[in-house]
Amino acid sequence: MKKLYLLFFLLVVVFQSSSQDLDYLLTKMPFDSSIELLDTSGFSFTRNYSNSNSSWAIDSFSESTVFKSEMSYVNNIDTTKNYTIRIGKGGQLYSFKGSFGESVPPQWVHPNWVDSSYGGGTSYAPWVDEVWQMVCVDGAQHNAPDSMYFIHQAGVYLKTSSQIKPFFSPQVAEYFDSLNQSYTSVNWGQQAHTNTISNTGFTSSLLYYTKYTNLGEGVLQVDNMIYNFGNDNISFLNMPWGGVRNSTLEHFFISTPTNSYINSPGLYGQGPVVQTASTGGWVAWSNDTLGNSATLAMAHPKTTATNGNVFRYGDAGNLNASWNNRDYHVFEMIRFPSIGQLGFGSSMSFRYFYVLGKDIESVKNTIINNDLVFESLDTAYTPGINNVDSIRYSFVQQQGQINSIVDTTNSGLLLRTNPYVNSYPLFKICSYDSTDYISSDPYYLSHIAWDGVTKSISLLGFLNTPSNIKVINDTICISSNYTFSDGTIFTNITSDMSHISNFTSSLNGWDSLIVTNIYISCNISGCTDIISCNYDANANVDDGSCDLPNGCGDLLYLEFDASVTCSDANACITLIDNGCTDTTACNYDANANVDDGSCDLPNGCGDHLYLEFNASVTCSDANDCITLLVSWVNEENINDLSLYPNPSRDIFNITFISEKIQNFKIRVINLMGEDIINKNLKQFTGVYAEKIDLSNKAKGIYFLEIETNYGNINKKLILQ
Repeated sequence: MKKLYLLFFLLVVVFQSSSQDLDYLLTKMPFDSSIELLDTSGFSFTRNYSNSNSSWAIDSFSESTVFKSEMSYVNNIDTTKNYTIRIGKGGQLYSFKGSFGESVPPQWVHPNWVDSSYGGGTSYAPWVDEVWQMVCVDGAQHNAPDSMYFIHQAGVYLKTSSQIKPFFSPQVAEYFDSLNQSYTSVNWGQQAHTNTISNTGFTSSLLYYTKYTNLGEGVLQVDNMIYNFGNDNISFLNMPWGGVRNSTLEHFFISTPTNSYINSPGLYGQGPVVQTASTGGWVAWSNDTLGNSATLAMAHPKTTATNGNVFRYGDAGNLNASWNNRDYHVFEMIRFPSIGQLGFGSSMSFRYFYVLGKDIESVKNTIINNDLVFESLDTAYTPGINNVDSIRYSFVQQQGQINSIVDTTNSGLLLRTNPYVNSYPLFKICSYDSTDYISSDPYYLSHIAWDGVTKSISLLGFLNTPSNIKVINDTICISSNYTFSDGTIFTNITSDMSHISNFTSSLNGWDSLIVTNIYISCNISGCTDIISCNYDANANVDDGSCDLPNGCGDLLYLEFDASVTCSDANACITLIDNGCTDTTACNYDANANVDDGSCDLPNGCGDHLYLEFNASVTCSDANDCITLLVSWVNEENINDLSLYPNPSRDIFNITFISEKIQNFKIRVINLMGEDIINKNLKQFTGVYAEKIDLSNKAKGIYFLEIETNYGNINKKLILQ
């Protein structure tokens, strides 16, 4: 019996957010400064690594292990305002170069400070200590030397034998804003002293937000936010911790309330503790005793929402000693939050400015003229739930991988994009076996963050209760009923849908959310039954038997066409499938059981149909009547098509399942119609997975085309 080839497509429509960028929302901070760009030219940003040509004392790891991104500014009139900063994977500022050279210390460690059990050896602190970063301490639990409680923004010390490579505080979100010349990193802070964790069980529930903004004219704005979603009760925080190379910027100056300045040498740990309120709100470093050389300054808040704002400074030991190669002048600004001020469900926000210039007078004038001390920030404000943006997600799971998709319908999971009072984050956590999990617990896979079990972790948003989410995919036939995990029953389901079942736990406070995705699709066995239907072509009606099995296709409409020539003219029909956009007429000789080749329906209209003539039926005109016998199979098809992420900055993943495809081709085309990727396979069966790498292509719109002998699939790719 002849086959009519009908290619059936299951179309899943997924709505992407077009009004706002998700990364922007997830990295947004509650406060903006009122300072506009002082110079819109000379700025550049890259995520591509190149050697900084700075000297580093770390002998076990190359600089590429820490590098995340680079920002630079060039002033063609005054080169002493030029700078290049390098941001590490932990959001830390690990390199800061100006006309004075590299200012961040070389990370040197004395061999006598290294225990034989340290997996990192003399490189046990690879850009996680002597860098610009935030550090938080719960004083009630910090009881050195047994309980070292330091939550670093940058990362952990390599102080166990199993740690043989750096572990930087995982970046859970990032965003580069080319218009405002800023880069934001959100990181899950880490307990730095890994050698005590096995005894103390210390964990971290802090998110560190850091935004670097180039303002031009040698001014770099730094915004920070700390959010606590755990039981840490922070009583001491460095905001920031850092310092400079003594060989590059030897002399330290402290401003006075009248904006004069004093050269203030000191030895860290032995020097004075300075009340910031007693200063003019800025400090500076220069290689000249009077400040008459290229200068780096910092403008900072003079007051604080906490119980105190002080700073300590000084050389890290006797830098003239033959044994001391640290080349480090420490600067440590300290806040003292009151009990609960930075406890669970609360945040604090800060802002300070780096300023570069030809001498200390020029940077002082830049600070005063732009009112940078006034524009600095220190606040304990945490927004309420109605003061932050919201977003909805749908979740698609395939072979253990979960794709979280922005959902513009009202059926997705509602999250807030930023921390609000007493909120919990929700993460997508990926293991090294490529299995994804959705949970509020960043330790979901392991209680030791750096042990290599967790491959990546990304922030989805915030919600009221700590939650774990399970994603279930299920398939039903059209018009079927379905009972969900929470007992909810949906009847007569005619299109793909999702439902979220919420199980609130009174035992440990953790909610379990089950996202069930329902897809309308019959399996092969559900569509192989043969049905018979009687159709009167003249009256253009059927007796109700012409509906195909649930999920197997649309109703076929038959019309009589007496103009065709067959072995028996009365046995000929014209077949039209109105279930597709296009219609096709085909001539079929039921007696001879053949067609003239015109009975192949348009690509995408269904699978194989088998027709047989039956002259025994009774209609208004017996010559116009047929019996349609339908056997529905899925021999050649593309199922479970998945394309993610889209938009993407570099790589698009595409997967689908096929029983059998011939003459298979995958192409990526640019707007000029040129092939970017062109791959051919004569035949393919099984699971197909492809990574489309457009990282070296210009940002914009591209088109993905999957060609088979049963039709084409076209998708738009957005490269950001």
